[in-house]
Amino acid sequence: MPVTDLDAFSLRVPRHLRKQFVEGAKQMLPLSAGGAVFGLAMGALIAAYDMPNWAGAIGTVMLNAGAAQLALMDLADKGAPWVIIIATVAVVQARFALYSASLAKVYKVFPRRWRIALAFVLTDQAAAFEKHFTPLIPDPVRRRWFFLGGASLFAGMAIGGTLVGILLGPVLPKSWQIGFIVPLMFLAIILRTVSDRPGVMAAVVSAAVAVTAHGMPYGSNVIVATLSGILVTRLVAPASWYRGAPTGEIVEPREGTP
Repeated sequence: MPVTDLDAFSLRVPRHLRKQFVEGAKQMLPLSAGGAVFGLAMGALIAAYDMPNWAGAIGTVMLNAGAAQLALMDLADKGAPWVIIIATVAVVQARFALYSASLAKVYKVFPRRWRIALAFVLTDQAAAFEKHFTPLIPDPVRRRWFFLGGASLFAGMAIGGTLVGILLGPVLPKSWQIGFIVPLMFLAIILRTVSDRPGVMAAVVSAAVAVTAHGMPYGSNVIVATLSGILVTRLVAPASWYRGAPTGEIVEPREGTP
């Protein structure tokens, strides 16, 4: 039978695709619990800024970009020029350009509405999740429902946790020190993804420059550190590192075929 998103007669999602959605959510559940705690910490930090809570809540739902939102609010709270704010946010979010390039072959067989939806709920964890499961689910229709289940659960838990953190931030005991969860979660992502010499050198150099240049105004040390890491990678990595190791082509079946 052809694999389609909707039942031609009832316009309901077929059962086998609903099962893919649920299975994706199940696979992402362990990480989603961490995402909720991460969101709680983010929300508490956002609530500490001299800005209306409703602005933080709306920004959380619309942007779905916790680290960039924190950078934006921190710099805006310090009165930084908008040029610096935009540049910093662009650098913080630049990793998603790499995710997009990495997942381009996977997404190209999806309809545009699906690419937009999955891009909105894309996170660091979802990108690694989708890259891992792509070879295991060759059918693109089933795969996108699986991705949607996992990515939307993580994004929903993170956004929900952030909203709760914004509301409860003023009443959370300072002794909890939940702010440490933010760098801890990013550290966990780095440790899982940096596995070769160029990546390790880029991470070490970026961290060293960021700490050394900590006194630079408006958090511009982050920009300098990122550019330093990119430069080091460019100098030490072989050309094949940018192309990626050959892992074999995944032949995508056309939609509407069994």
